[in-house]
Amino acid sequence: MRRNCSLLLISFVVLLLAACGKSGEITDAVSQPLTGVNILTYDEREAGTDTYIVRVLVSPDFLRLDDGYAESDFALLERRSGTIFSVSHEDHSILVIENQPGDAVLPAELTLTESHSVDDKAPAVAGKQAAHTQYLASGTLCYQALAIPGLMDDAVAAMAEYAEVLARRQLNNMQTVPANMQTPCFLSQYVYAPARHYRQGLPVQEWDEKGYSRTLTDFREDETVPAALFELPDTYERFSPGQ
Repeated sequence: MRRNCSLLLISFVVLLLAACGKSGEITDAVSQPLTGVNILTYDEREAGTDTYIVRVLVSPDFLRLDDGYAESDFALLERRSGTIFSVSHEDHSILVIENQPGDAVLPAELTLTESHSVDDKAPAVAGKQAAHTQYLASGTLCYQALAIPGLMDDAVAAMAEYAEVLARRQLNNMQTVPANMQTPCFLSQYVYAPARHYRQGLPVQEWDEKGYSRTLTDFREDETVPAALFELPDTYERFSPGQ
């Protein structure tokens, strides 16, 4: 899986599909283990890259990020423990990032502010209008987002959990980050407030001035997928950062 604008707001498409079942593991007619999930699909790009797909599968116990198909490399968050596993099929390896509990204390010199408005030009989703938010750190505009409040709340919570686990890992690894990269925006986005845009609801679009963008193209609630998508390969070598 590939890792993790003042501009006119580009249009986005979200598809509302009917609910069809309950979350939790079930079995189909041929006894194939299935599990209930919510599914989000994003088009994402970074500076200098082509657009690629990021699929997000969320169950009560797991979050999986992949390239949109079962055989792709993937990242898996075990929500109960807060452990992230990054699986590489080519290397037959699993990078393990253990959760490091604790809240990062915002440095006194880092000030976080936000500017909110309702985007009347964006289409309503589930009867709700998208909120447009600009996220600043110490007066610098870091990124912007459009979000729908009260939609896919558990998926939003899982994505926030994933971001926070990575941020706690980054906080304990700051000695590897060059001083000139430790800007207010870097510190806010990747260390001290990685999930603040999730507080506004489900992000349907995110972007910054450096060429990063992510746009929601589809979401589906109460779907079923093979439970094997949330399993780790038994034979792959596991390692942790720094080992």
